[in-house]
Amino acid sequence: MASRPRPSRSSHPVRSSRTKVQSYHEESSSNDREEEEEDAESDDERARRLSLSLRPRDSRRIPATYREESSDGDFDRELDEEEAIIPAEAPTQLSYPYPESASHAARPRAQRKRTVKTRSQTKKSQKPSKKRRLELGRPLNKRKKIDGEEEAPFVGSGVIPPWQSLPYHILFDMFIRASCPLVDEKTGLRHSSVQWLVDLSLMCRSFNEPALAALYHCPPLIPPAKTHGLLSLLSRPSESLSTNYTHKIQELDVDVETLLLYKSGPALGYFELPRLVEKTPQVKTLRLYHVDDYTPGLPPWQIGRSKWVYPEGLFSAIVSSSIRLRGWSWNSRFMDTKKLLRLMMAKHLQPAFSGLRELKLLHISEDIEDDDAAEAYDEMEVVLAMALKELPELHRLEFFECSILNEHLLPNLSPSLTSLTISNCPNITAPNMSAFLSTHGQNLRELILCYNRHLSLSFIVGLAQSCPRLEKFKVDISMHDLSSYHDVEPHFRDLLGRSEVPTWPTMLQDLELSQLRKWDGATAEMFFTSLIDSAPELQNLRRLMISAILKIGWRDRATFREKWIGRLTKVFLRRSAPPNPNWRTIPRPCPPDAAPMTHSEGASMDGNNPTAVDGAVSGPSTPSKRKSARLAELKFSEGEDNGSPSPSSRAAGDYMDDLPPLFTQGMCDIVNVRIDNQRPTETQFNEEDFLDEEPSGDEDWNGHDADPADGGHAW
Repeated sequence: MASRPRPSRSSHPVRSSRTKVQSYHEESSSNDREEEEEDAESDDERARRLSLSLRPRDSRRIPATYREESSDGDFDRELDEEEAIIPAEAPTQLSYPYPESASHAARPRAQRKRTVKTRSQTKKSQKPSKKRRLELGRPLNKRKKIDGEEEAPFVGSGVIPPWQSLPYHILFDMFIRASCPLVDEKTGLRHSSVQWLVDLSLMCRSFNEPALAALYHCPPLIPPAKTHGLLSLLSRPSESLSTNYTHKIQELDVDVETLLLYKSGPALGYFELPRLVEKTPQVKTLRLYHVDDYTPGLPPWQIGRSKWVYPEGLFSAIVSSSIRLRGWSWNSRFMDTKKLLRLMMAKHLQPAFSGLRELKLLHISEDIEDDDAAEAYDEMEVVLAMALKELPELHRLEFFECSILNEHLLPNLSPSLTSLTISNCPNITAPNMSAFLSTHGQNLRELILCYNRHLSLSFIVGLAQSCPRLEKFKVDISMHDLSSYHDVEPHFRDLLGRSEVPTWPTMLQDLELSQLRKWDGATAEMFFTSLIDSAPELQNLRRLMISAILKIGWRDRATFREKWIGRLTKVFLRRSAPPNPNWRTIPRPCPPDAAPMTHSEGASMDGNNPTAVDGAVSGPSTPSKRKSARLAELKFSEGEDNGSPSPSSRAAGDYMDDLPPLFTQGMCDIVNVRIDNQRPTETQFNEEDFLDEEPSGDEDWNGHDADPADGGHAW
């Protein structure tokens, strides 16, 4: 059909009417549609649509819309959702009347509904929400996705191992190791591993039993409504259930303040822990904790008693269900210390507690203020010692903020302990610990000492003889004090004496020493030398982590750091051969122009060969490299002429030439040694903690820098 001559347009720009709906498949030209729409549209309608089509430059002139608070990315996403809702056979057509944009006249666009608000509503909507103000560190705008930026697709090998054919106990071990812990006890929230186990149980028949066993091994008792649902599930008859959930529960970790102290709602009421214990006869570990137990350094006057106390019904339910506990915790938050010790003595005589293997004691301290405080305190020590002696199978013992632990109680502990943890106990000193280890350290395999203010490292002089079976040794000398005093300094004079040479057990596998301080350079050098000398005997060491603080000059500290970090890394760090590429399960495409590296070329890249020639591996020489080489040769020649080499080269020459060849243990997977003079803090921050999702600002860089020599500006 021949097009008719185009009539003259008015001086005002005109948009197409929204009353006429044009289909994608209608056979008509855009000129016919424009002429018909111009006749049907009034001047007022055209002016109103023109004002809505332009973006307002001043918010006071044109009222804000309900989409004012959203970012551009969110607005575009909403438009896409609206376009998805509009049916394809009836799209809304928007044509632009300008002659130069005639090519855009037939492009379909989604109809957008705008609502005009009053000035008061606009001001109210412009205020940020309270939730957004409370999210500290949240980026103002999310980074826009760059065109062409897509997530890298997963490249699999195409080989799926027959996981469903593995035995039950292997699958159970895999699932429980991959999912634990199910609850973050510091924040009181569930982890995503809970839903992951549920999805695994529904994946196939072989995964159902081991996944449910891993989920109910220590069920997450958060939130309280879910816990009431668990109790209701366990109360149902086993004949009506496809799985015997009662016998799968082995551990119970109960947040007292969240679950037991308050009501879960008018319909649910208080949660009855004795009823849950009666429904779980196979439970072996029962732990009642407070959320503030994970905050070390709280002053004694802020550690208040909880309104919840140990109920007698709980112990009656344990006895009536014939439960034999293997793990338990006594917390002085839930009962007065003197009454708690008497209760502890009475319960340890019962068969339900006599077989305990793991015991945790929290906040057990002297809180007696009468005239007979000394006698009463001695009586408390005797009662606690007798209560611990009633546990012949006790192997793991933990003390957390217990001032009752001192030189009189330590000798009364069981000599059969294999794990001992002492955290933030103010009455533990190096002589007390040395005397205890000499008599009770023969069976110790794990020794953890953290935040003890009066404990130095003098006791490690005889550590090899006192603890020959020790496998894990951890010491953290960082202090925590949340009171107004902020006393974060240790209360000992020296960490080690110059004549106190440490000895290390031959069975040691994990060595972690944090915030070592209050020593001089000579003592620190003696300490690191003991590790180097003991390397031939430390064949089982797999993890070495040391952070030390040296208050010496920065030049001496840099020399010390360069010397000892390099030596410890060279002696202990594992240097395994690269894996065989033929054994790789996921194929990786190799560039066609890449030549395979020969054995001789790979040897020059080995970290054990520091004398490798740079030119052999760095490729052809570039102008910048030639310039750097000339500057280095110039500085070296100037140093030879003046007879005063640089401090770094002098320090490196001093210890590299005089030191004898070192024994290479080479079995540690992790060697992390840090030497600085920073003030110890509870949390160490680095650059990654201050980054957000904002764009870096270099998105417009094309990869080529301008040459300043061409006469242009630097920026």
